[in-house]
Amino acid sequence: MEDLIEKNMGLVLKIVNRFNPKTPTDRDAYIQAGRIGLWKALLKFSKHGGSKFSPYAWNPIKWEIIKEIRSMAPKKDSLSMSSLDTSPYQESNDYHNTEENHSHESFWEMVPPTLTSLESQIIELKLEGYNVKEISTKLKRNRSNIKKNYQSAIGKIREANNE
Repeated sequence: MEDLIEKNMGLVLKIVNRFNPKTPTDRDAYIQAGRIGLWKALLKFSKHGGSKFSPYAWNPIKWEIIKEIRSMAPKKDSLSMSSLDTSPYQESNDYHNTEENHSHESFWEMVPPTLTSLESQIIELKLEGYNVKEISTKLKRNRSNIKKNYQSAIGKIREANNE
């Protein structure tokens, strides 16, 4: 099996080069991911299937590299709200801890008035710990609509706070 992997490393390198790795470390990571994809393709490939190995192996190699790139990428949603464990719209008399109340108020002070009511609802539900699927069910909207409005809200919040 190892000799087959070495024999097909040219294919891995060809695919890696299409991703234009920025650093030698990235290149090495992509090559290792490509080797994993190549290994998976070798395990599943059947000579009796009527296709050649290199076209068969192309997608498993490519997708392993893509998974590696995604795992290395920073998360897009850098708006950290993990410290907020209750709804920001609760009345202040519901709070027993004034520090907790202050953290909620300071977050909502950062939110611009340009958010639509749907965007505000989505942000509130995300703060409460709901995921996109749960929010889409709760608001009776499809997931792509929820994601689009959530990203729009995050963009507006960032824009308002960078000024």
